[in-house]
Amino acid sequence: MNKVNILSIVFAGICAFSACTDDKDPVINDLKDSEGNNISFILNAPNNSSYTLMPENASSIIDIFTCEQPDYGFAAGVTYTVQVCEGGTEFEKFESLPTTGSGEKVLIKTFELNDAMNNLGMVNPTVAYNVDFRLKAFINDSVPELYSNTVNMAITPYSGARTQVYFVGDIFDNGWNNNDPSMRIFADDDVNNMLFTYTGFVKAGSAFKIIQTPGDWGIQWGYDSDGALSNDGGSGNIEGFTQDGYYTITLDLAGNKYSIEPYTGATTEYKQISLIGDFNDWGGDLDLQQASYDKHIWIGEKIEIPSDGGLKLRADHDWAVSFGGSNSLWNDKQGQFAKFDGGDNVKVSAGTYFIKFNDLTKHIILLAE
Repeated sequence: MNKVNILSIVFAGICAFSACTDDKDPVINDLKDSEGNNISFILNAPNNSSYTLMPENASSIIDIFTCEQPDYGFAAGVTYTVQVCEGGTEFEKFESLPTTGSGEKVLIKTFELNDAMNNLGMVNPTVAYNVDFRLKAFINDSVPELYSNTVNMAITPYSGARTQVYFVGDIFDNGWNNNDPSMRIFADDDVNNMLFTYTGFVKAGSAFKIIQTPGDWGIQWGYDSDGALSNDGGSGNIEGFTQDGYYTITLDLAGNKYSIEPYTGATTEYKQISLIGDFNDWGGDLDLQQASYDKHIWIGEKIEIPSDGGLKLRADHDWAVSFGGSNSLWNDKQGQFAKFDGGDNVKVSAGTYFIKFNDLTKHIILLAE
């Protein structure tokens, strides 16, 4: 055999080996047992057949799904994901809950299930929806995914995303302009319980109302009697600021209640509040603007966060004073309303944001625009 033929054979062998190594990992289990039957995978019946989800229990565990692990024929570390769909739709359209499980157990968090139902159009808080559940078992890309049997429950959701409301009045510099999105009111978390709060400087004799949509008086809350609100459109202005100073305004718009109390906490002033995080490699500061009506309110409009990652707020471009997350809902999913009264970095997705921060109470609003 001449040298040319020998080299050709060697080259062909190398190419064949290279082609084999470029293939994806082979499937090592086709989900059949030794008799050719599908591997069994049983999702056990839930603890209850029906639940009513409540916003005050949003971060609670509503149920724990358990199952029998499939017999893969080898020791396997399985990750289980809960999938949800409207009853009877055969998972043509479904949502996967973010919390996964192992050890044949998955926790069902109230707010995750509620979010999934809202995303699937099951949003009416007066309706008990027929909801189907199944588990997906996953090991790795070499083993096909396996799905359990379906279990069914009747689930009543609560109203989804937190309603946003706005101040209108002469307690701030915008007068009675009812079309100012920066007048959004703070809340402790994303639970849509219609509870809101604001602490800040207010001039004596000022008054306000609350509206739901900027530029529209159609839905509004105003004074009915001391401590009581009315939303019938004929309400009065809310007053109660007897002298210049710091006050805490608490609003229960579902119960039509309010309170105004003097604020007696610390009022440490900062020259600047800024964002810092993965989006700028923790190497710079993206400054917020101090509100003209209050030295402790900081606002950013159309703030660009170019990449996913963690962020914090800090004062005066220094780490001596910084603000991070401790809100459990924010840690589990990206929130919109929270208190940055902890030390953890807060995960935020890339996007354009409206940001409003109160350095007295650590309340923050961070909304994708």
